[in-house]
Amino acid sequence: MATRIAALLIPLVLVSFLASAVFWSSLRRLPAPSEENVHVLVELRPWPECQVELPQMWHARLPLSFPVALEETTRIPRTVHFVFGLKENSVPALSFVNFVSVASALSVIRPSRVLLHCIHEPVGFFWELLRPHVELVHARDVESIFGNPVRHYAHKSDILRLEVLLEYGGIYLDMDVVTLRPFDELLNNEAVMGFEGERGRIGLCNGVIIAAPNASFLREWYQSYHSFNQSQWNFHSVVLPKILASEHPDEVRQLAHDAFHWPLWDADGTKVMMDSFSYNYSSNLAVHVWNHGISRGPYANFSMSWCFECHSTLISMLRHYVPDPLFSVVMPCHRQAQYIEEALESLVSQTFPSWEVIVVDDASSDSCADVAEGFANRTHIESRLTVLRNSGNIGLAGSRNLAIRAARGVWICSLDADDKIHPEYFARAAHAMSLRPDLQLISADQQFFGLSQWRWVLPPWTLATITSTGPLPVMSLFLRSLWEQVGGYSASMPWGNEDYDFWMKLFEVGAKNVKLEGPALTLYRHKASSMMRDSESYVDEERSMLKTRHPLLFGPSKLLSAHEVVMNMSTPTRHKLRHLQGRDDLSDEDRRFGAFWLALADFGDGSYSAASSSLSQLAPSTRLGWQPALYIALAACKRNGSEAVRLLDELAALNKRLA
Repeated sequence: MATRIAALLIPLVLVSFLASAVFWSSLRRLPAPSEENVHVLVELRPWPECQVELPQMWHARLPLSFPVALEETTRIPRTVHFVFGLKENSVPALSFVNFVSVASALSVIRPSRVLLHCIHEPVGFFWELLRPHVELVHARDVESIFGNPVRHYAHKSDILRLEVLLEYGGIYLDMDVVTLRPFDELLNNEAVMGFEGERGRIGLCNGVIIAAPNASFLREWYQSYHSFNQSQWNFHSVVLPKILASEHPDEVRQLAHDAFHWPLWDADGTKVMMDSFSYNYSSNLAVHVWNHGISRGPYANFSMSWCFECHSTLISMLRHYVPDPLFSVVMPCHRQAQYIEEALESLVSQTFPSWEVIVVDDASSDSCADVAEGFANRTHIESRLTVLRNSGNIGLAGSRNLAIRAARGVWICSLDADDKIHPEYFARAAHAMSLRPDLQLISADQQFFGLSQWRWVLPPWTLATITSTGPLPVMSLFLRSLWEQVGGYSASMPWGNEDYDFWMKLFEVGAKNVKLEGPALTLYRHKASSMMRDSESYVDEERSMLKTRHPLLFGPSKLLSAHEVVMNMSTPTRHKLRHLQGRDDLSDEDRRFGAFWLALADFGDGSYSAASSSLSQLAPSTRLGWQPALYIALAACKRNGSEAVRLLDELAALNKRLA
């Protein structure tokens, strides 16, 4: 008897040791969670109506579409150049102002090409929107010019823009220049620049340069860098061009200060741009927003949400460049028609108006879709509502995935039809993502209403909390591109928890996240019966299945305990799993996990041959990891000790490949 027990235990110990090694080595490779629980304090102003229009009307409706490029018939090519991402050891996130700069050039100038010259490619959702419309050009790192060292990225950019225009010709714009009117009348000159300061008292600013290829003025300007001294901050970029222009007036057309670079970057100028309606920009072809100055002054908190709050003429005009819809709300509905109008009303009440909602009637017997359409007609939000009707019930995960595929927005909010969100939720989120455009996930505390008034104060976003408690409210915001990256919501969970599983997947890929401080911005209806409360009888089973889906987050001992629970799953759970396995919309990965759980149930029943057969048919999966191979080996231990040795060798080889 002792020999037989040893024969069973020794392989198990070996497998557990090997699994542990794979687990901890894999965990070390997990992306580090970024800036856990960053607190963003947001103070919002009231939002009156504000009617200031752009000179050239265009709206950033998604998916983005820009006017057709105009023909090349001018001396200066209709090619727009930007220089970005030159800082050492940085991953540059494209900001809202950067987005407006590029989008306004595309929509107003109507260029044949837009080239972004960079060392480090931008990141963030604004870049995801613009990437299909821009050509990326790898820029050289300007370490010296004519033997003079160049260290600051701003000076590197000054030199690169001259080299680019000498080679290509075209229109160079700083990434904080907003184009208001076409430049057509300027494109038959050899070179064009605008004054910085009244009558050019500061110089000719290189934030906008329009030039033909190999323009003589640019050649002389470039040659002047023989005397470059990096301690003279703006001499070669602003002061010297004015001196050269006075010596060679026929080589460059000089425009008044209000063509491109007015208001100025000083305190009075930034106040006009950010907090005044005293200037109407009627003479401006473009406006230089001077982003570096604004980011350090009293307007450092400028964000997209300001565009709907009537701060100034300029900011009100920029509302047309807020991506619309920025937020896509996905709202599955099954027998919740009595609540859905409250959920929709919480959207209509948002102070930030750039959203859409996709309601999915999941074969509901109470006509959720009809109620939603009736509400939209009464409140005049028909253009913001899309209704999808499922012929059969596919559940929350399937309905959410279906709605997200139909969504146009950049950010996704999964709002159940019986819940609500705070009126300032989207505004505060837009503010946070403007300050940190690299964000991928945004959350906030949750207030219960109905039978409970409890407030859920979210814990820090750490491995300890992600593996022990429900980490985030379902209404937390995430990038659609992140949903695509992790494969969406899993439809294989028999009793729900697809949102918990989804947050774990986002943690595994290192999603950059922030928690919004202040009031609880997500509102959960606590009622006598709900899908979550109805599944409480099976909570141990569903949490154990959840653990098996994330072997990198749980150690081998926790996984082996979870396996034991799954082996002894209840009859209703088996029936639900078998039903789910027959679904057409199940992904290959979800189908593999369903088969794994059913095989564990067979193992628990003592049907070792059936379990081994099912597990052997599973394709290798990084997410499943070593788990199937363990039970193939253990099943063999039950049947044939020598066969187990061979299978353990195969397990070791498999783990080596997965590691």
